[in-house]
Amino acid sequence: MKSAANFRAFGRDARGAAAIEFAIIAPLLFAMLFGVFEVGRLMYEQSRAAAAAAAGARAAAVFASEDDDEIVEAIESAVQARYPSSMISDLVVDVNPHTFGTQAFRRIDVTFNFSFLINFSKEWSGVTITATRYAPDFS
Repeated sequence: MKSAANFRAFGRDARGAAAIEFAIIAPLLFAMLFGVFEVGRLMYEQSRAAAAAAAGARAAAVFASEDDDEIVEAIESAVQARYPSSMISDLVVDVNPHTFGTQAFRRIDVTFNFSFLINFSKEWSGVTITATRYAPDFS
């Protein structure tokens, strides 16, 4: 009889219930928190790539640069002025001719690899960010 009474008392005892509930919910909560953090970083990096491509398009349009190397230099200097060199080590800039109808443009692509701080797996540890801008080709 005494063991049945003890078992019923154990079932009604709520001490430690909050700790168990937190242990069940905490992994999901932290996964969501880190996910929001990573998406925010990804959006910031996408904005950074777009700003670099815009700097190159502006250099091509304002200075009427005929040399693609000058456009690449303008992009790299704009990026280096804003960000540490460790953040732009894998920056790739492509400048290619492009036409819309009869108008000639230069297509400026800025690409770099974004690595997640939290590596989910070896196959999915980052993404490639690309930003494209067009500048009139005055040459």
